[in-house]
Amino acid sequence: MKKLFYPLIVLSLVFTSCGDPTSKEYNYAPTAVDDVGFAASDLLTNITVLINDDFGLDGPNSEPISLPSETSASGGTLVVNDGGTFNDPTDDSIDYTSPSKFIGDDTFEYSITDSNGNSSTATVTVTVQDTINPGFTDGVYVFTVTGANNQEVSIKKATLKGPSGALNLPETVENDGITFAVTSIAEEGFAYCYDITSVNIPESYTSIGNLAFYDSSLITDITIADTVSIMGENAFGECKSLTNINIPTGTAHLADNLFFGCASLSDITIPSSITSIGNSTFYNCNSLNNVTIPDSVVNENMGAAVFGYCNGLTNVTFPTAFTIIPESTFYACNNLESYTIPSNITTISSNAFYACSVLEEIIIPETVTSIGSAAFGLCINLRKAEIPNNLTILPDNLFYKCESLKDVNIPSNLTRLGNGVFYECLTLENISLPNSITSIGENAFGKCDDLMNFDLPSNLTTLEAGIFYDCASLTEINIPSGVTSIKKNAFAGCASLKEITIPDGVTAIPEQGFYNCTSLTTIVFPDNLTEIGQFAFGNCYSLTSFEVPNTVTKILPRTFYQCTSLTDVIIPNSITSIESEAFYNCNGLKNVSINLVTPLDIDANVFDFISLNDVTLKVPSNSTSTYKAADVWQDFGTITGL
Repeated sequence: MKKLFYPLIVLSLVFTSCGDPTSKEYNYAPTAVDDVGFAASDLLTNITVLINDDFGLDGPNSEPISLPSETSASGGTLVVNDGGTFNDPTDDSIDYTSPSKFIGDDTFEYSITDSNGNSSTATVTVTVQDTINPGFTDGVYVFTVTGANNQEVSIKKATLKGPSGALNLPETVENDGITFAVTSIAEEGFAYCYDITSVNIPESYTSIGNLAFYDSSLITDITIADTVSIMGENAFGECKSLTNINIPTGTAHLADNLFFGCASLSDITIPSSITSIGNSTFYNCNSLNNVTIPDSVVNENMGAAVFGYCNGLTNVTFPTAFTIIPESTFYACNNLESYTIPSNITTISSNAFYACSVLEEIIIPETVTSIGSAAFGLCINLRKAEIPNNLTILPDNLFYKCESLKDVNIPSNLTRLGNGVFYECLTLENISLPNSITSIGENAFGKCDDLMNFDLPSNLTTLEAGIFYDCASLTEINIPSGVTSIKKNAFAGCASLKEITIPDGVTAIPEQGFYNCTSLTTIVFPDNLTEIGQFAFGNCYSLTSFEVPNTVTKILPRTFYQCTSLTDVIIPNSITSIESEAFYNCNGLKNVSINLVTPLDIDANVFDFISLNDVTLKVPSNSTSTYKAADVWQDFGTITGL
């Protein structure tokens, strides 16, 4: 067994590799063998890399061993030490100094060359520690000394000649006549070990580090002694073949991502010793079917997305004292067809059932008083939802893209519908809202393709942006008299809407307010309207006539964009400007009446893609000659008096 030497200033370190220098077979070509070992941060370490290398039958050349770079992968410095013998590389070594304050694994390469010029390259992996912490190897594992009495060790990693098949971890190991108790597995100790099929962790062990077996994808069985009290984050993550594992009774916490991606794990027993479960503990365990969480786990100690993407999950039994379903608990559990929320639950957190694509029915008890945003979002097969009467708010995106939702009851004491609450519920046809509702958020009913008739609550004062965006089947809607504000895109894309009455308190039609309302023929405006926004009636193909209210002062850009059936327009004397492309491609236009004595200065593109020669312009009788001389206006085919 090779020893590590730690002088006060310079560390001389013999590294271990999977080769055995006492029984090497000579080759015709040189062979450099990969090495692993330890160094102390910020101190020079002399590395005798040649101890397990072979120069072959031709022997070494007279040049020293070579380095492709004088800097290691992490920025350490490398210098070839010729050992004091000129023209003889066999006693060469490498002086390594870690980057300042660096802790962790560093690597570098070196090459040896025989007398015929043939070369071989190897990689050295240096574990840099924060103190001069002794380390050693038994040829299979690399150990670091831990514990106050220096009588305990942790398995740092397997060597390149490391284990395969069934792994029975040692309880003790000897080095220099000292017997050490093996008590832990360090971070990434057996990560990416693709030859291990099973693991037995004996009673001397108390902890398993983060990522300890990460992506060791052939492991099927792991047995852990109950003495283990700590299992780190992602300790068994991506062990895709793992089917059986016991959770030790000495453990109180299941760490974040502990079983992340264990796709073959179908059954797990959580012992009563467990008091807390971290985030995403069983995330993407696709074969997991039925889980019972013991009563020892309390609400505040259960993380988010614990069962996210568990596509085989059909049921989870919560502790009787639980009152909260945590955030994203069942995120994208695509085998969960129905779920009855326990009567002890009062809160369903955000995204709790998000993207449960086969969930058809959810039964929510009357005990629930709070539901988080998008709790049932993207449940594309959800057909029915019973909402408890104790709720006063439906949060943002609650039923976002629940495209099969047909039946939903709305409690009588509800006060708010959040943003996007029913966005893209494609099959929702009718919904009755109580007058207790005082606010409805943006895009609340956007893209509800089958929604046909709608009575808005009488206490509303604002129609938020996109509230009925792209409701293609909406034919009729009554806007309450108390509404004073309509926001952008409120009715854009309501292709079946034929007529609309704007209440008296509204002073502005918003940008794209009725854009793409292709069936709209009639708009009743309030007396106090002062503004019509850009694209407000763009692509309203069925609009045939329009009288701009005499309280409006500007016709903004593209207000009537591509209103191809518009034949008659009346412009009052209150208008002070008509802006670019206001009537763009209104190619059915026949008559424009404008009650302004002095022609407005307008751009030629106001009437872009319209054959003005076929349009009659009607102006005040005493202004016909002025219009016939004015730019753009003079292009009308006929100019007559009103």
